[in-house]
Amino acid sequence: MTFSKKIPYDVDLSNQEEMSVFGVKILQQGNLSEGIYLRHYYHLPFEMLNNAFRIHSINIVTNVSPDIDYEDNTEGKSQKRQLKKQSITFVPADTPYYANWNQTMSYLSLNFDPIILKQKLNDIVKGDTVELLPHFSYSDPLISSIFQALQQELLNPGLCGQLYIDSLLQTFYIHLLRNYCVQKPIQISPGSFSKTILNQVIDYIQANLHQNLTLTELAAIAKFSPNYFATQFKKYIGITPHQYLIGQRVAKAKKLLLKGKLTLAEIAIKVGFADQSHLIRHFRKAMGVTPKKFLLKQ
Repeated sequence: MTFSKKIPYDVDLSNQEEMSVFGVKILQQGNLSEGIYLRHYYHLPFEMLNNAFRIHSINIVTNVSPDIDYEDNTEGKSQKRQLKKQSITFVPADTPYYANWNQTMSYLSLNFDPIILKQKLNDIVKGDTVELLPHFSYSDPLISSIFQALQQELLNPGLCGQLYIDSLLQTFYIHLLRNYCVQKPIQISPGSFSKTILNQVIDYIQANLHQNLTLTELAAIAKFSPNYFATQFKKYIGITPHQYLIGQRVAKAKKLLLKGKLTLAEIAIKVGFADQSHLIRHFRKAMGVTPKKFLLKQ
């Protein structure tokens, strides 16, 4: 059975009852950040009749038969495409879009309002708008890896979860700007970000290692947008804020281990790791040995 419908402009993509009318089952969904959602859909054979949505929709196929027949039409151009696992489709907001396929498929869908992209990139774009261009059945290893990492974080939240998500999204936004948007980045005037501001942020990190720090929170200390802050932080330090935070937690854990007054589980919580196993994993990655072996060498 093939569904054939025009999906409403303002359809609630998170509502299973509404989406089931169009042959869609929501397998997973989560709010990554304010106004930014990742959803995993299972979609029956469908004919999408000249739809346009109020949001940007970027989709990556997670499961599909190699025998699927897929055809789309945008801007009056109809084309049959080879759809396969990891194929990526960009459907910008307000873009009339027709598509049909004859077999079931699953796909991850990242959805966000156009204003979100403008806000995230307002430090490095010229003009008032960032226009995302339509692309169909593309392969992009970086976007694929970002989507997979975001999905795993929603399924199994880990250490510094929101900061990790923010960092992934920041990379995603810049990648969109460089490869899939009409606007091109311009140079930012230097001088705003200083060593004094950097030290303020570092002092804040040191005083709050035990907290679940986010990129937005750190950027607010510096009084810059998250994207600009993260770019300048890496320029000064050589690593991302997330990598720096993990490094400082490991360094503090090492000092506490040498003092010998706390258990490994207590140290993990004190320096901001979720639990003992998280501490061991990051300690081994940074030091090359487990905390126990590190102490035996002292």
